[in-house]
Amino acid sequence: MGVSLNWLTRRHELGLTVLAGRSALDREVMWAHSIELADPTPWLSGGELLLTTGLRLPGTPAGQRAYVARLAGAGVAAVAFGTGLSHAQVPAAVVEAAEEAGLPLLEVPLPTPFVAITKAVMERLAEQSYEGVVRASRIQLRMTRAALRGAARAVVRELAASTGTQVLYMDGAGAVRASHPPGSAGPEPVVLAELRAPGAGDGASAAVSTGPQGSVVAQQVRVGPRAHGRLVLVTGRELTAVDHLLLGHAASLIALHEEKPLRLMDEQHHVNGLFLRMLLDGTVSAPTAHGHLTEAGFPVRDGISVLVLRGGSPRRALDAAGSDLAERGLPRFGTVRDGCAVLLLPGDGSVQARALTDGAAARLRPRPHAGLSDRHGLDAVPQALREAANAAAVAEARSGHELVPFASLAGQILVTAPETRGLLRELSAVRIAPLADYDRQHGTDLIASLRAFLEHHGQWGAAATSLGVHRHTLRSRVDRIHALLDVDLDSAHVRAELLLALSAWPGENADADGAVRTSRP
Repeated sequence: MGVSLNWLTRRHELGLTVLAGRSALDREVMWAHSIELADPTPWLSGGELLLTTGLRLPGTPAGQRAYVARLAGAGVAAVAFGTGLSHAQVPAAVVEAAEEAGLPLLEVPLPTPFVAITKAVMERLAEQSYEGVVRASRIQLRMTRAALRGAARAVVRELAASTGTQVLYMDGAGAVRASHPPGSAGPEPVVLAELRAPGAGDGASAAVSTGPQGSVVAQQVRVGPRAHGRLVLVTGRELTAVDHLLLGHAASLIALHEEKPLRLMDEQHHVNGLFLRMLLDGTVSAPTAHGHLTEAGFPVRDGISVLVLRGGSPRRALDAAGSDLAERGLPRFGTVRDGCAVLLLPGDGSVQARALTDGAAARLRPRPHAGLSDRHGLDAVPQALREAANAAAVAEARSGHELVPFASLAGQILVTAPETRGLLRELSAVRIAPLADYDRQHGTDLIASLRAFLEHHGQWGAAATSLGVHRHTLRSRVDRIHALLDVDLDSAHVRAELLLALSAWPGENADADGAVRTSRP
């Protein structure tokens, strides 16, 4: 990281004027150096701001052009030409040659000493170095938190986002165990072979390879003599000291996680499961739950939701979900309830629930049925569990493996929940079967007429129109229904009971999957 020429030219106290190369002012100056040699290129390494009064500048335009060409070829960032001593103004040939070479040329007025420019550059470099250390310390903190919540995948994601590079964690065999961006392929085999060469980095240093892929830097992930793999960065730019610092920190965090006994992670899941059971039972207050979840790295600002996975092994479902949640930097709060896997998710949970359901479908046999609750506050977790359980039961009844959100079941809960479906079918057998028998014997359409009458709230005109009959015809049919069932159709309770009975009638309402519809097809 260097000092931007744009930043330097905006320092009004220096009085610098841009004479050429304005389009290249985004260049960075790595050093400021005053030199009056006719050919200073042997003492230049590139990236310098060369300060000169032109004391040894050739006297001919051709010689001045050659002087500028040598500086541009040496890779200097810019030239600052002091006027008022050897030259009253910058020679025209120097300005023209700098413009042709795309080399920024700054005029330094006589009152501005070169030391003031050098001091400004050095102080800015020191500021940037300090800013880099502060930035690194903040990123290290975020990375550490990510490691606590999401293990290697979360650390890799944080390192890639912080450095703007492609990051991979590869085991000893070269297999990619975590990457960001997701699905990133590893470096070419020849590059990996070079990085594995003897002496190409050890536990305290990184191996670097530069080639068509750009810069590839690999840091061993190890604790003492035991190596777990390599953390690899692929980038098209040169890594800074801060990048190397973050790479080493990330490697240490992953190494610590790899060394952590598996039973400790299991214990964390066990403790989180105990807490979730208390939360589901309503024995933990919302403020207490908020504090515990926040401390554990579980976001609760936007509320929570509950996911229920029904069918198969709930323990295996929890293990699979734990791995997927870790990839997203989330702790697992899961337990087994009534033979189902129950998981706490942040916010509306839709994104995480979809990912967990897809992951479970890919890994588990038989595949579980999933139900997701609405979003709730921490004081309504038991309600969220009931909603998710009902939605999972509906998913099972449909014999499908898609995720069923509770919100999608508006108006369908009674006819799809196993606890009530049987009762409603008994009700339909009592109330609707007589109408079905009559329709078969007389070729009438009493069931459809009753449905239209009820769904249009007893409005004769609208109901008759939906059936394509005259309202008097509909009145005659409803009178027949009244006689057959011996019920008061003016009663709201009776109407509600008949509508529920119709919703469970297995005739024209039954879907292919065994569920029932709540409206006329």
